[in-house]
Amino acid sequence: MKLQHLAVIFILIVLPIALILGSYIGGKMQTLSLQISYDNKLYNATYDAVKAFQLNTIHSGESNIVDSKLRDIEASVTTFYTSLQTNFEMSGYHVTSLNNYVPAVVFTLYDGYYIYTPYKNTIDSETADKLSSSTSYKPDEMIEQIKPYVYYSCRYKKGSIDVVITYSLDSYVSIKGYNSSGNYINLSGYLLTDVKKEGDIYKYNNVEIEPNETLKEQVIVEGELKTLSFRKINGTKYYYDNGEVFTLTNKGEKQIQYNMKREDIENNNSASLYYEQALQLKEAIQSNGLSNLKTTDAVNENGEYYTSLADGETEKNLYGTTGINIFGELNGGTYKIEDTNSNFYAHKMDVIKHSIERNLAIVIKNFQSTSTYGFAMPKLKDTEWDQIAQNTSVITFLQGLNIGEKIYNGYSIVTNNKNKEFVSEDSIYMVTSDNTYHRIKDSDLLGATNVKGYFNIDFESKAGIISNITNYYYPQEALGCYHSIVNLDNMQEKTLSEILSGNTTLAKAYYTALARERYSIYRIENWSY
Repeated sequence: MKLQHLAVIFILIVLPIALILGSYIGGKMQTLSLQISYDNKLYNATYDAVKAFQLNTIHSGESNIVDSKLRDIEASVTTFYTSLQTNFEMSGYHVTSLNNYVPAVVFTLYDGYYIYTPYKNTIDSETADKLSSSTSYKPDEMIEQIKPYVYYSCRYKKGSIDVVITYSLDSYVSIKGYNSSGNYINLSGYLLTDVKKEGDIYKYNNVEIEPNETLKEQVIVEGELKTLSFRKINGTKYYYDNGEVFTLTNKGEKQIQYNMKREDIENNNSASLYYEQALQLKEAIQSNGLSNLKTTDAVNENGEYYTSLADGETEKNLYGTTGINIFGELNGGTYKIEDTNSNFYAHKMDVIKHSIERNLAIVIKNFQSTSTYGFAMPKLKDTEWDQIAQNTSVITFLQGLNIGEKIYNGYSIVTNNKNKEFVSEDSIYMVTSDNTYHRIKDSDLLGATNVKGYFNIDFESKAGIISNITNYYYPQEALGCYHSIVNLDNMQEKTLSEILSGNTTLAKAYYTALARERYSIYRIENWSY
């Protein structure tokens, strides 16, 4: 074949194919580049939302109040949209147009979650006629609001037992309903396997718990920085100074508590009360006939067992066809009930996943009715659900943006590891005799003989007014260990239980601090001290 013929073949056949492939590969690369860029922008906006929520709640003395928390969430959502607009500004998107591509922002909290979503106000004509002309609500307008709080709950029926169990990010549960005798019950507390009482001393995992503690921290009181004894009860800190017990407003003003005494503050037995509550809950579960309750006893809102639903139902066999005893690990076994590898934890995770997925699917479907784009509920990975269960988090969704050869459909999850309402196992920092605080897995703690545990947010800076000037201080004055706090290295390659089983002194300080802080966080139920 002549050279001219080969040239003609190349020009007519090979070159067009090469150009098409080049264009195809270029389009794919551009799409992939935009996908990665949009993922990063969404993550950054979500991170900003978490930081805003974190700062507002940590530095507010009212963050446990529902109205205050809703304001904090609204401020966090505003930060998210503002950050999203800033990140997408070069792409030509304005904040009002971006609202059309965000079907939901989810705030997963300690025992439930909020969903912020735009939706159409479907007021019927009769209701619309009755509305005042000055009302802000109009028929068929788009409204952006926080949906009502949804608990991580599931209902169970077994004989005369008919209860609703509300789960949390740790082993705390609330049980309401009717027991095996048909009597109404209202139980709550932490589920722990290995708790014992010997005289007036409680033991957990064969480690003695400090019966009484005296804790001190720095605080600005009416314009003066002081180091005072304190105790936290139901999320509120109480201080003792010069014969008075008082709480503080956000402005540092004293509110005297006449029904409390000095010994109530300086003899802090919250850790013992935590284990006492756990022991009482275990006994109550057994005495009320709940110890044999199984996962297959779960029912939906209509009282129908999930395993009995018709074939084709999406929730059929939701919690498995083989019944697993929900509270069986309270009495021992391979795993403790509070461990992440227990059957209780696995079932709790199923309840949390089902609740969030179901309500999110409804929200996104309703949002879809207001748009020409077909929004869909993404499938979160198991590792992402584990991330959500480790601490409070914010989940954001962004869908419908054109990124070349496909439509962008992304989501982002950012964990809030410093908050007032959940005390994770990693949020207890240990202070050593050299006035340095460490993470619990820090190798520097191996030979520690004099340690004290505190909540990680107590090492965050706070602001107060002294002589009309804003001053910043730290409730706990200890310095952070460079390795475990700043650099996150020098950590032991062991599980927490392995670390604590080899050091009784460290275990006593850690278990006492964890119990004290968990017992002291805000609860709706009335607490004693």
